[in-house]
Amino acid sequence: MPNFILNIRRVTKPGQEGALVDSAVESLKGGNVQGNVSFDASFAVMADPAVTNALLFDSLSDVEKLHDAFLSNPEHAPLFYATNGMASKVTSTLYRIIDPIEPGPDDQPGPGKYMTRMLLMAKRGEASNLLSTLQGIRSNIPGRKPMINMAVAGNPDLVRIVAMYRSLEEFQTEQERRRQSDEMKSAIGQIGGLTTMVRSTLARVVYNHMA
Repeated sequence: MPNFILNIRRVTKPGQEGALVDSAVESLKGGNVQGNVSFDASFAVMADPAVTNALLFDSLSDVEKLHDAFLSNPEHAPLFYATNGMASKVTSTLYRIIDPIEPGPDDQPGPGKYMTRMLLMAKRGEASNLLSTLQGIRSNIPGRKPMINMAVAGNPDLVRIVAMYRSLEEFQTEQERRRQSDEMKSAIGQIGGLTTMVRSTLARVVYNHMA
């Protein structure tokens, strides 16, 4: 069971979208690591579209092994740098998986086609309360439960929720169910009092490699 996610997010340059996706996929194929590649299909108006490599690790020592292999392998580094060169901005964030995605009783086997990533910025000193609130909401969600992450390093107030969907219709159905839920309406009010920013992105998964 993976315990960490390394997200490499590359903001696309105009005209480089397809090439960046292809190169990001080849970069993941070239490494001995589980993960997926996705591109933003819907995002905030003030945000920039990006292609994301999400790499999964069981432990921090496995993350370190990837760094060691990258530094000692002269063939893999050029592909990584070339992929970065197709982006206008590259960010790398290591997340700890607090709660994993848990399939629901009616879920069919196989990976999801779409994912949502929701970033929540807690008010200073409220990150633990925000996390507890989100875990309480998650425990009451029927069916498939989303993943909850916190950054290993960087901004200590950042909490992330990741959910997977097998189709846009499934995504729409889930969104509608949440909008109609009295419990969810109450939870949204709690979250509003604990955060300074909430931003959600819908991404399409184009490649998935799992052991």
